[in-house]
Amino acid sequence: MATTSSASSPAGMPEELPPFVVGAGSAPLPDCGVAEDALLSHPPPGIAPGAAAAIAARMFGVSGEMRMLASERDSNFHIRLPGGTQALLKITNAVEDRGVTAMQTAALAWLAAVDPELPVQRVCRTLDGGESGIVTGPSGQEHVVRLLTWVEGTMLHAVQPGPDLHRGIGALLGRLTLGLRGFFHPAAGHVLQWDIKQAARLRPMVEGADDPALRARLSAALDRFDAELAPRLPHLRAQIVHNDFNPHNLVVDAAGRPAGIIDFGDMVHTPLVCDLAVACSYHITGGEAPLARVAEMVAGYASVLPLEEEELALLPDLIRLRHVTTLAVSAWRARRYPENAAYILRNAEASLRGLDAIGRIGTDATARLLRDAALAARPE
Repeated sequence: MATTSSASSPAGMPEELPPFVVGAGSAPLPDCGVAEDALLSHPPPGIAPGAAAAIAARMFGVSGEMRMLASERDSNFHIRLPGGTQALLKITNAVEDRGVTAMQTAALAWLAAVDPELPVQRVCRTLDGGESGIVTGPSGQEHVVRLLTWVEGTMLHAVQPGPDLHRGIGALLGRLTLGLRGFFHPAAGHVLQWDIKQAARLRPMVEGADDPALRARLSAALDRFDAELAPRLPHLRAQIVHNDFNPHNLVVDAAGRPAGIIDFGDMVHTPLVCDLAVACSYHITGGEAPLARVAEMVAGYASVLPLEEEELALLPDLIRLRHVTTLAVSAWRARRYPENAAYILRNAEASLRGLDAIGRIGTDATARLLRDAALAARPE
């Protein structure tokens, strides 16, 4: 539930945001050396809106109406400044590797330089000129704090899609991937459970699933990954990617066009087709043509960034594995945080629908459908 805290601007408090971070960025913060499973099992910072307002004023010199946003790992706040400008105050989970946090900041700065018109957030500098700050939370742990610009529009999950929306989503992802080409960071190789190439690490989570039928189904998918996919992934094109192009991270404008990308928190170096698989996994529907939107997304992506044959051949299995990851990780986390279970499990039903759809159509038929869509859209 959103929480709002209003505050008047202190005398001399600016009504606009601080300068943005643009370019390659500074050296990464030190590596915390924390395992990914610790991040998955660690609660958010738990910072209240009033405390967040004080942090924003002290660290960035901004003040306004604060609204708490839902998040699995971090404490996020929407800020509306007195002049109407909006921003996002992001207070990162204490156990997130600080090198990974620095990578996200550096990626946004990189994109601001190489593709200034790409609709992503900008990172605001602190009052002392830094890219982020450190704050101590209620538990006594330290958290990285950043102020980012706000992307205006409606979240994709809340809109009725128009006929060209999904092709536009695919094209936007292709453009983002091209923008990140050439970007690298020392933290890019971190182990992230949401990275499809790490699917083998899901075994302990799957084995703890309460539903025997679901447990067997997920285990079979992991068996196929070990035998058929894992040996082929190292031969695919790979780079740093967004890795979480889901409807809660995409903003649509009033005309129904994709207009913004948010939340780079799952960035990782992985096969770029895994990034496309993540995006596609959220757009499988019911009815007679459950993959129609997915095919449109693949076509849009391929119109900007053509796909290789091996990538197209593996795409159906990679989409399936994203659903397996969602079901395994979310069930595991929901058991540990029942008070946040509704938010954690918000994609479970869609993941089951996705597994069912690809299962009915068949892996080979799905691959042919997506290949045809990609080849038809390939630029001359």
